[in-house]
Amino acid sequence: MKILVLSDSHGDSVSCKLAIQRNADAEYLIHLGDGEDDIDFIYPELRDMKLVRVRGNCTWFGTAALKYILEAAGKHIYCCHGHMERVKDGLDGLTAAARAEKCDVALYGHTHVQDHHRVGDLVILNPGSVRGGKYAVMEIGGDGEISARLMDLNDAPPGNS
Repeated sequence: MKILVLSDSHGDSVSCKLAIQRNADAEYLIHLGDGEDDIDFIYPELRDMKLVRVRGNCTWFGTAALKYILEAAGKHIYCCHGHMERVKDGLDGLTAAARAEKCDVALYGHTHVQDHHRVGDLVILNPGSVRGGKYAVMEIGGDGEISARLMDLNDAPPGNS
């Protein structure tokens, strides 16, 4: 299962659209806040992608939840913007929140800095700011293995050389 992860678009629906076009085979699109409504302008582009979005700290009147637990391919994915978990002060709050929800993955934004690592068996992933051209692609294999790639819209799309 392929999951496209965006965050911090801050009004840049063009970069969102480009990331979606490059990953049209993704089953899910997750937007981690601060521009989650940018997807509304390109929702028809999503085709059959399922959409998950959470509210960021710059979304004053947003209706999206502050966190969302997605169950996909037998894995539990903690989705948040990260400001409530105070990720700019470290990842202890994020890690604790994801583990309290018994999640396998913790997705966050807010810092605009890409990050992918593990803390024990918990996968931590920040796609960076799509307004800055950064995003991530996560895959859950048939064996349940979770992998992720940090991507840049400024790089040539796969298949182009």
